[in-house]
Amino acid sequence: MTIVRWLTTQVARFAARCLLAVVMALALDSVCVLAAAAQSQRPKPDAARQNAEPRDGAAMFALAETYRWGRDAPVDWSLAAKWYAEAARLGHAKAMTRLGLMHKQGAGVAYVEEQILKLFRTAAEQRDPEAFTQLGLLHLEGNVLPRDRWRATRYFRQAAEAGDPAAMLIFARGLLFGWQGEASPVEAQKWASKAREMLLQRASTGDVAAMVGLAGTYHPATGTDADIKQAVSWYVKAAEARSTEAMLMLASLFFNGVGVERDEEKGLGWIVQAAERGNPNAMWLLAVAHRAGAGVAKDPGRALDWCRKAASQGHGACLQLLAELFERGEGVAQDDRQALEWITKATEHGDRDALAQLGLRHLDGRGVNKDEAAAVTYFTRAAKLRHIESAFRLGEAYAEGRGVAKDELEAARWFRQAALDDHAIAAFRLALMYADGRGVEKSPEMSVVWLGMAAYLDHPGAMRALAKAYRTGVGVAKDEQKAAELEQKASAAERQRPQ
Repeated sequence: MTIVRWLTTQVARFAARCLLAVVMALALDSVCVLAAAAQSQRPKPDAARQNAEPRDGAAMFALAETYRWGRDAPVDWSLAAKWYAEAARLGHAKAMTRLGLMHKQGAGVAYVEEQILKLFRTAAEQRDPEAFTQLGLLHLEGNVLPRDRWRATRYFRQAAEAGDPAAMLIFARGLLFGWQGEASPVEAQKWASKAREMLLQRASTGDVAAMVGLAGTYHPATGTDADIKQAVSWYVKAAEARSTEAMLMLASLFFNGVGVERDEEKGLGWIVQAAERGNPNAMWLLAVAHRAGAGVAKDPGRALDWCRKAASQGHGACLQLLAELFERGEGVAQDDRQALEWITKATEHGDRDALAQLGLRHLDGRGVNKDEAAAVTYFTRAAKLRHIESAFRLGEAYAEGRGVAKDELEAARWFRQAALDDHAIAAFRLALMYADGRGVEKSPEMSVVWLGMAAYLDHPGAMRALAKAYRTGVGVAKDEQKAAELEQKASAAERQRPQ
């Protein structure tokens, strides 16, 4: 998901539209985690109020869960991470998995790939089903581990068979879409139903995490048997029981009018409630809303206040937003030194936009010593987290030998990654490499394919190059009419470009 594009917008309507997409992404990211969390023993209601510190791993884990999900206490990622870490040191496998997940999200603790892998693998050695699920996700995402759907699916099956409802849901999707061969809708439905039955049993006893997980099984974006009215019903029950994740899900539904009548004011109300309960994601959304004036009064000072609160819990995107506010002097006196400090902290939490910005600073020598090699390092870290512009910048660096040894094979690799994420210039550059046989095997046909993608993304140069291919018949059959149409589109696209 790209965040920086809408963080900087000042158009309220556009910001509100993007707010919806991000609310949905943030909330859905928690559904499978909460489905798994529903299997954990619930902490005692007064656990967060006890003055005496817990002494055994189970009690420490319960206290961490209290702070992580806001059970009988405000959400506090930093305290949650602290107690997960204490429990993990005592060998509590599930605490290892949850701490690994917090490292992966950069939530309350630094994003450290080695630590993520170590925690998940150690917990898996102790047969924690959630650890197998997380290892599967790492292979599915392809950031920390190589993308491998076959291996990911094996982990999901192993976790599902061990009773992890989150794994059952993901495994069901793999079966539905044929991740390991032919699709198997019947088998997919079986696993989804099993997860739902397990979550329903626990939700009926008042388990809030199970309520959110159960709602997710009915949600069109996560379930194989969607029933949005059931999803709304369970989200409401969980939100009334103070689940901030359920509140964010309801916000997304009200913004989009899915399962409920469209009502942006109610959607914003749920975000406010989640923020007041200490949810850093909700605080970040409110900061963005106040900065852009999306649904609320435009107020950079309020944006700064909400951002500081979320940043205190180690929210990477808010750390990055604080850097922008200080850099541009929005709601606070302009201060480049402070901006650099906040953006550096954001990179520690794995925020890909912050990594990209620090890469640009080193590339241009803005606020830091110009260092093209350091820029490549930051771009690489951001690109591994699917930051599109950073992947393109890496392609440029390897193609031109800036900050790294010239390597056209690597350049083509990074241009391809950016192009597959709809970066028009990257697609055009890759097309030229196929035309000349630089870094890839020369192929006029493949050049036409990438020119077509770049043209689709409104790149005028690609349109003209593709028109030439149709006119000369290189890599594609001659078609004068198509060539003329592309020339016209190129001229129109050039006129529409800002001067």
